[in-house]
Amino acid sequence: MEAFQSATPVAADVTINVAITGDAADEEASGIIVADATVQEKLGRAAEKLEADFSKMEAKMHRYPASFRGLRSKDDSYFVPQYVAIGPYHHGAAHLQRAEEMKRAAACFLCEDWGHPAEEVYAKILSVADDARSCYDDDLQQLQDAADFATMMFHDGCFLLHYIIHRTGRPARPSLACWFVVNQESILWDMFLLENQVPWLVLDSLMAFVPAPVGQFIANVVATSFEASWQGVGRDKSSFSWNKESGYKPAHLLDLLRYYQSGDRKSRGALTIPGTDVIPGIGITSVPQSSSAIDLAEIGVQLTSNRTAKFRDMGVRKGIFFCKLFLAPLVMDDTNARMLLNMLALEVSSRATYEDSPVRSYILLIAMLMNREEDVHQLRAKHILHGRFSDQRTLSFVKGLVDLSFDTNRHRLLLAELEAYRHKRWIWISLYKFVYNNQKSIVTVFSIIGVLVPIFKALFSIKQHQQ
Repeated sequence: MEAFQSATPVAADVTINVAITGDAADEEASGIIVADATVQEKLGRAAEKLEADFSKMEAKMHRYPASFRGLRSKDDSYFVPQYVAIGPYHHGAAHLQRAEEMKRAAACFLCEDWGHPAEEVYAKILSVADDARSCYDDDLQQLQDAADFATMMFHDGCFLLHYIIHRTGRPARPSLACWFVVNQESILWDMFLLENQVPWLVLDSLMAFVPAPVGQFIANVVATSFEASWQGVGRDKSSFSWNKESGYKPAHLLDLLRYYQSGDRKSRGALTIPGTDVIPGIGITSVPQSSSAIDLAEIGVQLTSNRTAKFRDMGVRKGIFFCKLFLAPLVMDDTNARMLLNMLALEVSSRATYEDSPVRSYILLIAMLMNREEDVHQLRAKHILHGRFSDQRTLSFVKGLVDLSFDTNRHRLLLAELEAYRHKRWIWISLYKFVYNNQKSIVTVFSIIGVLVPIFKALFSIKQHQQ
């Protein structure tokens, strides 16, 4: 101690190297190694979890993206089930308890009607319950009992298949059929909410016992919703359909609806637009400043409604003088609004690629055509918009969806086509725009001329006779 106290003070800028020897050195070195190993372990686990989550992205039961919170705070009817909970995200909600009894009854009737013991069907669901459970968020996986989860999947899956079978020509028992009919609209709304889904694995397992015509059901939903206004108009119903052998495995019913409504993707390679020669990656020097329905009409771009309602059926066709922009018609009502928003939420939250985002591309296009209520009226006149929504409500809803989405390659290609048309035919466009904006004045002038010419002819004839 005395030696330490009498030592010469060390200047502040002098480095002191203290050598630790013996057991102390071994312990410190061991501690560093353990610490390094712990850090590496944690990083490794995080990386593995990220890879595992990414590999399950297409089968995951997604939650609504953060960008949807603002809209949800204004109106949660687009997000929260009104009558029946499907899956764990809304399971146990007080206002949905009545439907729990109906789901159990539906499971009982389904097994009896198709001649399978309920225990046998439940055992099948129990065997895939762990895989189904991994499709949901981690917090739910930890909180919910495994047996309770399997029972919930069994009830929910049987309910969905029973309802699908009922809606496709095989009525349920009168007691359940009555409930289905009374609550038909609410059930349909709830079936296609993003956070109200069960994994396709569950439905596929049940269909080993009950061959439910899911593809026909989805086709019927599209026919009575997105194509409802086409009856008697001479439209073509798309032949595109889905079955278990078609090669596409959906994540859930909402994903299958999106797949069906989007239409067939002709090629999985380079993206092209029907009727155009644009290639992917083309740059746009400037986005058209005026691209609403009325503004495009002024420059000779004719809006054309497709004969099918598939979102991928959009593009630009150039004629000798004019240009046609064609897209699928849209029926705007409460049912379609909910489906459209939830299909968009699915694309935003899932691994839908920049090129393969038909719902987002369609919404971006139709929103671009609407800047004011007059544009909405113009789209109705062109048979592109239908439905019970007012012009103001349609405009507000569609513009609200744009804030939830982002640009896509398909949309950029359409803008490039329109910009190319403007650039190459600017002289013709200037002449046409002048005539379009002054057609009333031009008609008036020609009408006056038409009146004056006979008068001048008569005066000239009289003058000649006098001479």
